[in-house]
Amino acid sequence: MGAAPYSFSLEDSVHEKEGSVKLEEGQSPPSSDSDIADESTPTEQPNAHRYVTGWRLFCLLFGVSLAIFLANLEVTIVSTSLISITNDLNGFSRTGWVVVAYLITYTGFIIVWAKLSDILGRKVSINAALLIFVVTSALCGSAQSMTALIVFRSLQGIGAAGCFSVSMVIFFEMIPKEKYAKYGSILSADVALATALGPIFGGLIVDGTTWRWVFLLNVPGGLLATAILVFLIPSGFPHHWKPKSEQSKARIFSMECVERVDFLGSLLLIGANLLLVTALLEASTTYSWSSGVTIALIVLSAVLWVLFAGWEWFATKDTVKQEPVFPFRFFFNRAWMGMLINSVLLGVPFTVIVVDLPQRFQAINGVSALNAGVRLLPYALFAPLGSLLSNIIFAKKRLPLTLLLAGATFQFLGLILLATLPEKPDLPNSLYGFLVIAGLGVGLTFGTLVVITPESVEPRDLATATGAMIQSRQMGSAIGMTIGSSILNSYLKSNLRHVLSASQLEALLQTTAVVKTFPAELQLPVKQTFAEGYSLQMKVVAGIAAAEFLAVAMMVKLKHRK
Repeated sequence: MGAAPYSFSLEDSVHEKEGSVKLEEGQSPPSSDSDIADESTPTEQPNAHRYVTGWRLFCLLFGVSLAIFLANLEVTIVSTSLISITNDLNGFSRTGWVVVAYLITYTGFIIVWAKLSDILGRKVSINAALLIFVVTSALCGSAQSMTALIVFRSLQGIGAAGCFSVSMVIFFEMIPKEKYAKYGSILSADVALATALGPIFGGLIVDGTTWRWVFLLNVPGGLLATAILVFLIPSGFPHHWKPKSEQSKARIFSMECVERVDFLGSLLLIGANLLLVTALLEASTTYSWSSGVTIALIVLSAVLWVLFAGWEWFATKDTVKQEPVFPFRFFFNRAWMGMLINSVLLGVPFTVIVVDLPQRFQAINGVSALNAGVRLLPYALFAPLGSLLSNIIFAKKRLPLTLLLAGATFQFLGLILLATLPEKPDLPNSLYGFLVIAGLGVGLTFGTLVVITPESVEPRDLATATGAMIQSRQMGSAIGMTIGSSILNSYLKSNLRHVLSASQLEALLQTTAVVKTFPAELQLPVKQTFAEGYSLQMKVVAGIAAAEFLAVAMMVKLKHRK
């Protein structure tokens, strides 16, 4: 299996990795871990220019941060514009698909892009991803139906996955290891800020112009990021510091490259995700939970998950040409698996808060899209602050378990408190305190997971592990959004069928604007039912956040009995 993975003790100390480091061709073995991270040591002089420095470093940091920001902004910027989008395109019951279609392909292709960047090179991969993202964003902005928008959103997610995962890999390769904590705070804050500011940007756009600019703004932003990365990423990166004769030159689109990509594993992963979320979403609208279609989708999803695990076991063998999207050795790294599960669970509140709460504010409290986003400002500020705080603490004290436990605690408390919001039109000032607590918890957890990822796997798995960490959080986001939409749709249908006529209920599931056309005596119970549905969402999400404590427990190093 190679080098032993990191594990975390009860004292929260991060142990040095044991075993050998996989060497590049022609590279002498380092005498210690510091030999491959410290540019200033005499033994490192031949490789002194392997890292990017000076103005070029700061420009590249801006470029990759912009690519990451845009990809993550698209997850939540639609939150405050969903009401306008679905009312315009007549499809409120399909609201979840606008978010989930993006997240499914985003999730499925994150590791694929990371692996492709190993084969084709970082520079080619990141710019190809940005090109796909820009073109599909323009298509989303021109969509004329809900079906077209959902299809374009799924294609947009493919490009976004590359923007995120390849940028993360580039980030870890352009700076020395001892600076991960310092610059990692920028990266984790960038992700948290993009996710949290999405609703505000969406509200500004919807109140000031058409919702289509929610997608079209990615065109100039994506082109700027492309220009920076095309001109400033060194040729041959990350092996640009070697003589050209020693640089690995993979032939783009050659059969050798194609054979190394784990297409089957990627398709199995995407199929398993797609069938699962389709079953959860459609069971609350088109079909019932006991219908044959719903049961068949869930069973097929389970089969694909089993096949995915089996194929990855086979693809991890040295005799197989494919490079697995999820090496089977990951399953034997208990601390790493605990981190991945923690990331999946984190994705649920991370996204549900910024997507469902603005809808609640608009549907129940009657606020504008912009005001709904502004009410999330405490969350928007304290999520990145929590990420920054976790990196500062980790750099000085290296207490990963303590930070993760603190993050889970704050998330749970914040979500439970958000579930107690009253069903009245006026929102209490305590809402902002609840959002501060929840945002701080999400930020602490996410920032800690990002900074300890490189220390938790073998060097050869850094690109794949980085993609897996991102992928697991987005998978949690997709599942969380699916569960949230399913809970709300099911609650509305079961509790309003005796209050509204069949035609009124059907109209409500298409557009919330129809509530204003109901008689006054119906509007109050409809809004109350909406409030109860959203509160139920938060309670379920709080339960999911509580499961993070079990995931953290997996990272504790067990003591062997003598």
